[in-house]
Amino acid sequence: MAKSPKKPAEPAPEPIVPRVGDKVTIPRASGVLEVEQVSQDGSEVTLRLPGTNLQWFRVRTDTLTFVERKPPAKTSNPFTTPESEFDTAEILEHIDTIRRESLKQIDDDIDILKAYLKTHDAPKAAIETLEGLTVEQHVSWKKALERIKKLLEE
Repeated sequence: MAKSPKKPAEPAPEPIVPRVGDKVTIPRASGVLEVEQVSQDGSEVTLRLPGTNLQWFRVRTDTLTFVERKPPAKTSNPFTTPESEFDTAEILEHIDTIRRESLKQIDDDIDILKAYLKTHDAPKAAIETLEGLTVEQHVSWKKALERIKKLLEE
């Protein structure tokens, strides 16, 4: 008689590793307790009843019932998936404000300088050079803004 193939046993779900600050309950205590300390291997915790000095030491984690989980701490580990830390629209708006203010300032300064040169009968080529500088600044800001937009989209 042929033997039926054995079905692989389903793996047991991995136990939830508690974090300091989690709210839990245990069978032999009434009320919600807070995780105060977690052992290195994550198998035992120290619990405290908030607002009191009552503590439970070396409580096995498999007896805990989680009421509220504390979100994991942000990590600066470069090998983890980073969370978005900036608002692209806000950054672009700020850069555009600076761009407009900067261009207005340089346009005003160059207009004053051109008027000064005209009163001192400076060569027309010098005045045209300043006008070219204004145009170069506008073009340069436009290119920089386009590049920044592309980089922020990545």
